[in-house]
Amino acid sequence: MTIDPDPYANPTLRCDIVMKGGITSGVIYPRAVAELAKTYRLSQVGGASAGAIAAAAAAAAELGRDAGAFAELDAMPDALAAVGPDGHSTLSSFFQPTRTAAPLFRLMFSMAAADNKIAALIGGLLRSFWKGALLGAVPGLIIIVLSALGEGVAAGAGVVGGLIALLLGVAVAVAAGALRTFAKVADDNFGMCTGMEGVGAHGATPLTPWLHAKIQSLAGRRDGPPLTFGDLRRGGVTLRVMTTNLSRHQPMAMPWSTGEYYFDPDDMRRLFPDDVVQWMVDHPPQPDAEPHGHLHPWPAADDLPVIVATRMSLSFPGLISAVRLWAVDYTDPNNWETPSFSSVWFTDGGLCANLPVHFFDSPLPRHPTFAFNLAHFPKGRAKSADESANSYLPTGNAAGIQRPWFHLPTEGLGAWGAFAMTMVDTARTWVDAAQMVMPGYRDRIVTVYQDSTEGGMNLSMPAQVVKDLAERGKLGAVKLVDTFAGDQPSAVPAQGWDNHRWIRFRTSTSGLAQWLRRWSVSYHDDTSGGTPYPDLAGPGADAPLPSYRLTVEQRDDLNERTGELTDLAAAWADASVLTTSVPRPTPQLRLVPDDQLDP
Repeated sequence: MTIDPDPYANPTLRCDIVMKGGITSGVIYPRAVAELAKTYRLSQVGGASAGAIAAAAAAAAELGRDAGAFAELDAMPDALAAVGPDGHSTLSSFFQPTRTAAPLFRLMFSMAAADNKIAALIGGLLRSFWKGALLGAVPGLIIIVLSALGEGVAAGAGVVGGLIALLLGVAVAVAAGALRTFAKVADDNFGMCTGMEGVGAHGATPLTPWLHAKIQSLAGRRDGPPLTFGDLRRGGVTLRVMTTNLSRHQPMAMPWSTGEYYFDPDDMRRLFPDDVVQWMVDHPPQPDAEPHGHLHPWPAADDLPVIVATRMSLSFPGLISAVRLWAVDYTDPNNWETPSFSSVWFTDGGLCANLPVHFFDSPLPRHPTFAFNLAHFPKGRAKSADESANSYLPTGNAAGIQRPWFHLPTEGLGAWGAFAMTMVDTARTWVDAAQMVMPGYRDRIVTVYQDSTEGGMNLSMPAQVVKDLAERGKLGAVKLVDTFAGDQPSAVPAQGWDNHRWIRFRTSTSGLAQWLRRWSVSYHDDTSGGTPYPDLAGPGADAPLPSYRLTVEQRDDLNERTGELTDLAAAWADASVLTTSVPRPTPQLRLVPDDQLDP
């Protein structure tokens, strides 16, 4: 009997992976990651929203590689498609509404699965708010009955008027009931589902406990303490996920190093299993860190459970509740002398950066950083029975340079809805979209297409659809492996990887040359009205420094290095090869905040 060797045992290369959010579209990722893991060890993994789930699972699987974790990851889509005790697939059973939100959730669930959305909306509203509908119908029914007792034209007109009053009464009552329910959902942290057990579960495991157990299992610690970012780091794996700080209008990568946040254990137990919350209570950032009343200090980055950051990234607005932390708002002068804590709300990481392709970036990559993008089939491209044809990876230097088009209707109320949604989507994704067409980026991003019945808010996809999406993701990963690893990984450099590295070299040197040219022009400018830069730093500079003062030795060192930089800038200014015939669009270097450091 021949025993097949473990396909995940001895990968010869390393890679990073970044994955886009998309709610149920996350079923695309498990087999895609498992396919990459046959050739690559995962060094750094990241994502947002559903991409954060996949990233956490991938990082945990790398930690448990020798215990068969990637085989378990590869089998995950089948488990998600299996029918659970509530009669729905495991995937759809993850979403369990709170008692308050149950009527709205049932309405949304039925609409997602319906072909006729308007009929599903009307029927769902009547079923969910039938009591209000009956009360709203009473005035019209009374008019109809009284009119029917009469005679002649007046009686007929009364019946017609009663029917109109009945319909209006039902519509107003149902709408009022839906709005009242929606308003109450704010008390559930602005989400219909907390991720923990809700109503109508029928024994099905909700999202957060399932995900926590899966992360633990993949990491090979089913009965151990919660997997933390420190565990991953010590195992040679970096994980980063994106969340959104609504209170500051700020995307934030987790784990963070800032020590300003606190959490309420009672709040957290509504969102996480008890052992996870207790771990956070027992691991303050410093041994002597004290709680402030009922608020406990947020753990240090290494001690933060992976499940917590993942859940904070996937708080899809309205569907999955936001997470509340606490901090002192020092923009309020009242807190300067007597600080008091204010709530800080965190929601879906995909709100600002749904595909954080900038994660793990460097001027010259030592190994590839692959990214998985999700998109609807473009105009003129139909879904194929061959799943390999349902994804796209640019393989030529001129390929993938065009941004997708979004065609808008111009008639009816639907046109206004499409216009509004396109504005929101443009504001939300323009940074990611600009990065995705850059040279040295677009060639490592595989786009997996879906139609309107697949992924996204389709919470009850049939088993075959789940399996098709998983296979589609796997075959997209095959394209990356074929292009970047080739037929003889590590033995013979692949054309795609060499071309990618050369493009990154050209874009980096081009961007640096332009940056140096602008730096030199401003450095030598004497029209600002301020102290000239050469008097602040450069050979012989001795002007008083306004702040961030230096010692004599430091000043001398800075002056010498600034002189070297001006010489380099002058030399590069004459090197036209650095700025001509470079990959397009032309790159630009700029300073941005480091989201991993304290503010």
